[in-house]
Amino acid sequence: MHMKKGEATKEHLIACAGRLFWQNGYAATGLSEILKEAHLTKGSFYFYFKSKEDLAVAVVGYYHRVVYEWLAGFAADADWETFVTHFTGAMLDGARKGEHYGCPIAVVGMELAFSHKAIAGVYMEAMEEMEGLFGQVLVASGLPPGQAAPLAGRLFAIYEGNLLLYRMSKDVSYIEKLKEQLLATYWEYQQRKDRI
Repeated sequence: MHMKKGEATKEHLIACAGRLFWQNGYAATGLSEILKEAHLTKGSFYFYFKSKEDLAVAVVGYYHRVVYEWLAGFAADADWETFVTHFTGAMLDGARKGEHYGCPIAVVGMELAFSHKAIAGVYMEAMEEMEGLFGQVLVASGLPPGQAAPLAGRLFAIYEGNLLLYRMSKDVSYIEKLKEQLLATYWEYQQRKDRI
């Protein structure tokens, strides 16, 4: 399936903005910086988007591909331990190369939460979808859906918390802690469940 030139240009613009928002934050990224990165003119920007806010909504789709589909690739036919081991391993590789900036959906979503409530809602939906993916892996690991959903909420909070600490500190040990805590919380839950 070939994209038309206009569609490819729009996708390129969204991807450039997405990377810059993720790396530097939404407010700190000016339109001129996005256009320079994308090698586009202001006129071509306004052909595709009415405003930077419109672009921020479109960027969620880019993050969906970067994060959700990336995680979903590790989740396919995997149990919880395999899933966690593989995606945290890949994150560690990226972090050690200086190419990982935390969770882009959380990074940009948090920044927009109060100033752009409507956009923040779109980011929150993306976060909920990721939490749902955690739940799917737990169900695939043998947990009933009624138990998988609340546990997925706890595990997702551990995931986002450690990635936030990693972003703030640039200390890759938070990604190692992320792996340890995701596995330990799951094992503790399994042991408790066996005793019930």
